[in-house]
Amino acid sequence: MGTEKLKFKLELYATMWDQPPHVEILVNDKLLFAGDIIGTENKPDVIVFEHELEEDTEYSLKIKRSGKNVKQTLINDKGDILKDQLLHIKNIEIDEIDLGALVYEGVYSPQYPEPWASQQKSAGTELPESFKNVTQMGHNGEWQLSFKSPFYMWLLENLY
Repeated sequence: MGTEKLKFKLELYATMWDQPPHVEILVNDKLLFAGDIIGTENKPDVIVFEHELEEDTEYSLKIKRSGKNVKQTLINDKGDILKDQLLHIKNIEIDEIDLGALVYEGVYSPQYPEPWASQQKSAGTELPESFKNVTQMGHNGEWQLSFKSPFYMWLLENLY
């Protein structure tokens, strides 16, 4: 069975006022980056790594976001968010190909904080287990994009 080595380039940035979000980036369960994201929209943190893939195999690019606690979101008496900590995906390239709109195929599964989650459920608000079309992560959780090797075949099948 053949293999291919792909170069991944992720541009991530944070909206924060106190502490930066922490990120772990994995392909399947192999950790390829771990660190705090302090970049801005105009000057994002750029994370580059290579990973070898076996052909005819399914893979997941995962961004695990952590480091947010209830003190990172400041809310006024009316319920307006004054300050928050967010993680943003600005861009993802695989093998120097900008994924563009394919980034929106990623699935974000937030970990809702307590007691907020219970309060929302008590008020009758249903909290979704996951979201598509997300490039901004407010809660700790995991964003995951599934793809297949060979990458170029997967890309051609999923572009349109």
